[in-house]
Amino acid sequence: MKKQFDKREYVIPQIKLPYAMGRKVFWMKKQDGFGDRSWSEYFVFLTKRAGIKLRDSMSEQIEEGTKDHLMDMWMMNFADNLPFIRFGDNLTMEVPEKPVIRTIADLGRPEPTLEKPPDGSAVIIGRGPSVWKNRYKLDGEDANHLDLLSKYVKEKKYKGAVCASDGMLIECLKHDIIPEITVSVDGSPIITKWYDHPLVKKHGSRLKIILPSTINHQVYKTCIANGCQVYWFSPMLDMPTRLETFTRIMGFLTKTRKEDKNLVAGQAGGNCGSCAWIMAMELLKRSPCAFIGIDMGYPEGTNLEDTPYFSSVLPQIKEQPQMMEHVYVKIHHPIYKTDAYFDAAFHHYRQAIIDMQKNTLQWYRHYGGTINCTEGGTLWGAGIECTTFKEFLDKYPT
Repeated sequence: MKKQFDKREYVIPQIKLPYAMGRKVFWMKKQDGFGDRSWSEYFVFLTKRAGIKLRDSMSEQIEEGTKDHLMDMWMMNFADNLPFIRFGDNLTMEVPEKPVIRTIADLGRPEPTLEKPPDGSAVIIGRGPSVWKNRYKLDGEDANHLDLLSKYVKEKKYKGAVCASDGMLIECLKHDIIPEITVSVDGSPIITKWYDHPLVKKHGSRLKIILPSTINHQVYKTCIANGCQVYWFSPMLDMPTRLETFTRIMGFLTKTRKEDKNLVAGQAGGNCGSCAWIMAMELLKRSPCAFIGIDMGYPEGTNLEDTPYFSSVLPQIKEQPQMMEHVYVKIHHPIYKTDAYFDAAFHHYRQAIIDMQKNTLQWYRHYGGTINCTEGGTLWGAGIECTTFKEFLDKYPT
């Protein structure tokens, strides 16, 4: 019988090496006689030289096939047993006959086209200081970005969707703004404070809260106690293309008996602001999407020693004070003409948003795409327009 070997390919993304390392690798390739041959051939040579088998044995193929066929059942059984494993035989659970389970798939809307426009625009609200820092004159009084949005919403001059990060939900409600969706990402129990408030309870039945399956359980309980509608998703912590990845296993564990479907896996962007934008674009199908409070940096004048990242790099800065300017990089916004600083975390989040613009769909870009209205911060580049928030509200009233 002819053996059947796995013909799948394992694609390694583009790898960037330090100059010295890259020079040595190229030299090794040439010395081994593969100077003019492909890297694929050279890798085959290296693995053979290291004694690595390039094809799975029959027993390995059977093991892989068994896992692929039975992993779904194993993980669902494990999920059913897990509460009793953790809390003991005396645990009692009441399973309703008609469970109400909401996922972000329930919020999904039809894909717009170049002929069929989206329902309208969206404002994505983060907790960055620009929300409070930028000032306008409204009825003779100073107003910030949230005051401005509140006025436009109350007077029905803006009818688009408002998508809030969890830390801005209470502030939105204080300004009589009911977000269409509110997003949480962090798994810490401290996130509970954003939902444990009388205004959240008052408006709970009108609030749609998007939570990852990794959220702290107390956050979920608080949302439900306040009458909010919770929509679940599975955060994409790694690539779910292989069976053993954590994201793939979470998909198995979160499969519901109701519909026998996994939770939808989605990119969270690493922070609430980015996630709210992704949900507005991918689920609500909104365009353009305006950013306020998504600064991805600290404005000039911020005491950097008070920032969350500082304590983790303090020992390094004490030993080498000159490292301060490398840890907190100053950046000038070429359009808003403002200065800001970003640390490693903000650099990562900033770059992720910039990179994601390259993968947005044509309809999204056609109808306006991403518009930075923070009037500061660190975001600009291909696919990101920059304007004032008032100009956006006046140009896109729906």
